[in-house]
Amino acid sequence: MVNVLMTYDNADGVRELARKHGFDTELVAMKNTHHAKMTELLIGINLDWLRASRGQA
Repeated sequence: MVNVLMTYDNADGVRELARKHGFDTELVAMKNTHHAKMTELLIGINLDWLRASRGQA
């Protein structure tokens, strides 16, 4: 299996599509080009490494 990691808008449809195709998702804090804080959806095959780094695993 190919290892994939991407971010996208935190939207219901995106989360549903990711789940439907077997992807793992987590919310992450980001800043856009104008330095405004926002939340994006991190999408990957397995994001346990992210949860472990946050002390959530």
